[in-house]
Amino acid sequence: MRKEMLEFCRQRGILIDRNILELLGDLEDLEIAKNLIERIEYQYKQKIITKTFFHSNLDRVSDILLNYNGDDRKVIEDFLEKLGLDLKILVLDEKLSQNSKKEELFLNRNNQGINLLRIYQNQPKKIEVGDFVKNFRNRFNAIKEMLQGRPELENLASISRIGNNNNKSFSLITLVFDKKITKNDNIILELEDLTGRITAIVNKNKLEVYEKAKEILLDEVIGLKCNGGSEVVFVNEIVFPDIKLTEKKKSGKDELVAFISDIHVGSDKFLEKNFLKFINWINGKEGNEKQREEALKVRYLFITGDSVDGVGVYPGQETQLSIMDVKEQYNQLAKLLLMIRADVKIILCPGQHDAVRVAEPQPIIGENYGEALYALDNLYPVTNPSLIEIGNDPNIKFKVLMYHGASMHGIINSIDSLRINKANNHPTQVVKYILKKRHLAPTHSLVTYTPLENEDALLIKEIPDIVATGDLHRPEISDYNGILLISGSCWQSKTPFEEKVGNNPDPCKVPILNLKTREVKMLDFSDVDEEDKVEVKNENRN
Repeated sequence: MRKEMLEFCRQRGILIDRNILELLGDLEDLEIAKNLIERIEYQYKQKIITKTFFHSNLDRVSDILLNYNGDDRKVIEDFLEKLGLDLKILVLDEKLSQNSKKEELFLNRNNQGINLLRIYQNQPKKIEVGDFVKNFRNRFNAIKEMLQGRPELENLASISRIGNNNNKSFSLITLVFDKKITKNDNIILELEDLTGRITAIVNKNKLEVYEKAKEILLDEVIGLKCNGGSEVVFVNEIVFPDIKLTEKKKSGKDELVAFISDIHVGSDKFLEKNFLKFINWINGKEGNEKQREEALKVRYLFITGDSVDGVGVYPGQETQLSIMDVKEQYNQLAKLLLMIRADVKIILCPGQHDAVRVAEPQPIIGENYGEALYALDNLYPVTNPSLIEIGNDPNIKFKVLMYHGASMHGIINSIDSLRINKANNHPTQVVKYILKKRHLAPTHSLVTYTPLENEDALLIKEIPDIVATGDLHRPEISDYNGILLISGSCWQSKTPFEEKVGNNPDPCKVPILNLKTREVKMLDFSDVDEEDKVEVKNENRN
């Protein structure tokens, strides 16, 4: 094999030292060895390959490693280890190289009309208990700052400074450690701040306060007006951090935004025919003349997670897949998105079915599996969640908070009014509670998450103009304190797994927002009558 390797290098005019020749000749797969030499020659114009080349060019070696996966990569790594290279350093360089590639990808795009305000692409690191503690402290301090300006919260005090004068009224800003209902139906709250812990009682006879207390989730940060002493306090009013948009913006440009979610390419229940109908519409080739003209005004398309069905997401999923390989699923997704006209900016975040970690914030869909997506010049892969600014009017920009919605099922199960009223069928009702709490997943166990260094990525710090969600497979448009709430539909008929988790899908619907008029419509690309036309209807927003 060494002779064959030497002849291969001679034919290509490459000089290779004896040590490298012996190691490459001993590899299990000679074709991989040849491929490595070809890459070095082609990428770096290197005609003389020695041990020094590998030791002096770790950045290049890391870059070369990006081209190998699975067993092929293991072969190359064994070769590099025998050369005396530290693979830990190479893996770190590789991660940095991947991140810089993604950053370069963003910077080299035509960013006119779009600004990626908050993308939570954190660096890999060992997570310790202290990181979660710091995350809770960051969240507490941020929401405390929001609540401190509320006029209702007079005479603010910390728990450690509460005296024993039961007639004195004061206010607290606390985190909810525990919540219980007594046999007399009063609500007991265990509260804490950075100075201590205390018990609070909400009497069932104070109806307005009691109803608010029933909405409280564990670990959320709230304000309280109360009286009592250092052992126990009695709650007279509850103040949520809540959110309100004081101005509903209107753009000077007549441009539209489309919102979709949960495409689930690769599922045997993926509604491809209907999705192609949507693509034809956005390209101005579907519907009547007015609808076609309107379609060509679409400048932005938000895809809020679960764009592919994934592999191994739940037990038995393999029996419900039409594409068994997740990379092939992304290849097919890329082919579909490539059909969309190039002047539409596509903003894509992941969900639980995508080939990224489940822990939030979920990173952008990487090149390992979603390589085909990176061929789309108009695609902007972002994290889940993320905050995106859009609009071609230089004076008016719209902030869109994207969140797939993994916490929504847990919130529904935690709040009686949502569970009883079957909020799975009304996704924006759940989003209203999320905004009221100013956090996408207030309770620690609602989602798996990765604490960031200096901020809580799930905290809603900036006030968005629009909140776009998915996951529940139900389209809905609503308004909360001036913020437009848009829940994405899906492109998958009902699966046994959805039935198990309580989803009741209403597929193939697309909310459309006009940034100039603020008119919102719901387009129907399901199999409707009247010669299978696109049905367009106004949506009543309450």
